[in-house]
Amino acid sequence: MNKFFLYFAAYTLFLITISWFLKDVLGLNEYFIPKYWVIFGFMAGISVVVYLVSWYGIRNGGEGQVLMTMGGIVIRLLMSMLLALFYINKFKVDPIIFVVNFFSAYFLFTVFEIYCLLINLRHQIKK
Repeated sequence: MNKFFLYFAAYTLFLITISWFLKDVLGLNEYFIPKYWVIFGFMAGISVVVYLVSWYGIRNGGEGQVLMTMGGIVIRLLMSMLLALFYINKFKVDPIIFVVNFFSAYFLFTVFEIYCLLINLRHQIKK
């Protein structure tokens, strides 16, 4: 599990560097929504929570394993939908730019989380 936090920190710093480079260095501010870093931080935080819930389910095994993993995915989906709803009501943004920003962060963190969970499942199968 400590490997996850090390890899997650490296992955998050990599994504932060890319976002910062695109936004500030290349000057593509018009392609980023206001308060982009809030959404980015939320996605990073919810990814850690969902991974921990899923990891706990995988570690305990049994029938609860699938329920914990699916519960984590549902938690992520519902929390992300609530964030999108509150954000759209609070700020006036271009819908296309919002969708691209929101789902790029959502999918990038989801792909990383699923990859880490698959690594854990692979080790469990080999035992």
